[in-house]
Amino acid sequence: VEQGRLDMAINRFDKIPQSFHQKTLWTEYFACLMNARNPILKEPFTLDTYLDASHIWVSKTGFGVGVGVNPKDVQRLGWVDEALGRMGRKRQISVFTRHYQVAMLLAEQHDLIATLPSRAAWLQKDNPNLVVKVPPFEIPPFELKMAWSPLLQHNSDHQWLRKLIVEVAEEVDEEFAPFGASFESPQAVQVSHSER
Repeated sequence: VEQGRLDMAINRFDKIPQSFHQKTLWTEYFACLMNARNPILKEPFTLDTYLDASHIWVSKTGFGVGVGVNPKDVQRLGWVDEALGRMGRKRQISVFTRHYQVAMLLAEQHDLIATLPSRAAWLQKDNPNLVVKVPPFEIPPFELKMAWSPLLQHNSDHQWLRKLIVEVAEEVDEEFAPFGASFESPQAVQVSHSER
């Protein structure tokens, strides 16, 4: 990206080089996805209930903390586990995967919780076998950003592509807004299939 050989990167960045141009596409919150038969739904969804359950962890490597294909790129705790760690708490990870779709399928078929970005959970909003809940603790939101090299800033084709991506992101955000509003704070109303 920095050399202009890639058009852009779209991701949740910890750091972006100062020379890059960037645009926030949306702010993302987290949601908990579980099957409608999960026994934990029989009681209030509290932090203790959440921690007593078994979880699916989606990571870029598909492995746990301290594991990586490249030793220089070792997996660190994600946002969910960092938030729990700040409270001195830890969840029980039963399954590791690299893919949100795999996590959603596993949550649908087993008594597991997948804590995912809320837009990923939104894809399952019409699935009667899944229930979406607001996490019972604060997980800081993150921004999905588009970043590109200053070498491409004034390129007309690149400007067109950026404009198109921003328009699509705005459409997704607008369609997502009624569902997503409940995930902006842990005190928000819980969303179940019957409420959607």
